[in-house]
Amino acid sequence: MFGLILVTIPHLLISILNCIEYLLIGYIILGWIIFFGLIKNQENILLRIYILLMTKIEPLLALIRRVLPTVAGFDFSPLVVFFGLHLAKVLIIEIFSLLLRAYV
Repeated sequence: MFGLILVTIPHLLISILNCIEYLLIGYIILGWIIFFGLIKNQENILLRIYILLMTKIEPLLALIRRVLPTVAGFDFSPLVVFFGLHLAKVLIIEIFSLLLRAYV
């Protein structure tokens, strides 16, 4: 039973981190679309989706922006979040694989 938990929990955590990555990718792409003026109507569904994504992703990016300022107009906080999410996934896999090897 404990071995099943050691296999299930990392999959759940990695799935959550993957969802955050997908939300971040959608936020970035929609931000570019809005920035370049491809959305003309203010009542567009894409704009509503962008606002929804902004409410979910912006607090995470704001944490990074406090430490890492924009450089020459470029915001590197999404890149740092991607690296952080990847590092978190690697750590989850390594920690739970060590626990599983110790259990077996």
